[in-house]
Amino acid sequence: MAPQQEQSAAEPNPAEAGAAKGKKKGLVLGGGALALVALAYMAALLAVPKKAAQQGFVTQLVAPLTSEKVQVNLSDGKSFLILDLNMVYDAYDVAYYESRRADPLYCAEMKDVLVGTASAKTRAEVSDKVNKPIFMEEIRSAVEPLLFPVHIGATTSPTDADPQSGLAPGVSIQVATFRGAFHEHVLHVDGVAHTLRLDSGPLTPFSGDETDLPVAAEDGLALFVDVTGLKRGFQGDIPVGVKGRLRRVLWNEVLIQ
Repeated sequence: MAPQQEQSAAEPNPAEAGAAKGKKKGLVLGGGALALVALAYMAALLAVPKKAAQQGFVTQLVAPLTSEKVQVNLSDGKSFLILDLNMVYDAYDVAYYESRRADPLYCAEMKDVLVGTASAKTRAEVSDKVNKPIFMEEIRSAVEPLLFPVHIGATTSPTDADPQSGLAPGVSIQVATFRGAFHEHVLHVDGVAHTLRLDSGPLTPFSGDETDLPVAAEDGLALFVDVTGLKRGFQGDIPVGVKGRLRRVLWNEVLIQ
């Protein structure tokens, strides 16, 4: 009987081959599972809604304060001043200033404020190197609430009522001490409980017939709201505030006679 030949070293052992195959399969399955976990993690990240970027002002814009020159008699009764002014301002949208200039009410109020401010001055108070900057700041302070009034809700005109809630600016809105940026502040409205809250300020109750309701923020600064048009049972938050800021008023042309 011929001696049994030894198994070739190149021929794999069936048991060892099976084990190696199982190990390789396990590695493949393990890698696939890890890939699935990674994909699921990335999908979860993408599924999380990103916080909307807060809209900010476009800064250092320059434009004429009025479309026409304004003539004013000074307080001495003998001299008059022709105001031709520029302004430096910030706004969310350049078109906002153009919309204000196209508003006849704004134009009339702007001229009234300029005449009222300048007519109380003497010749020296509008031309002296020391007094002139003070005069310019008085004009800036007086006209800013006209140029950038407080809006109640998503309105184009500051005199309009908010289409979502029905709330409108109060009668005294132009003297509001609260002048926060429109995209940074909200009015919390509860038409069921009949309360308003400006940001984190105190609750302000109302009955429903107020046309000039003061609503204060946490720091005490207040705006005025007309609640007579509030939609029945409305509950939600609406944005409130100004859509720009007047930085400086500058001479464009000076004529004093």
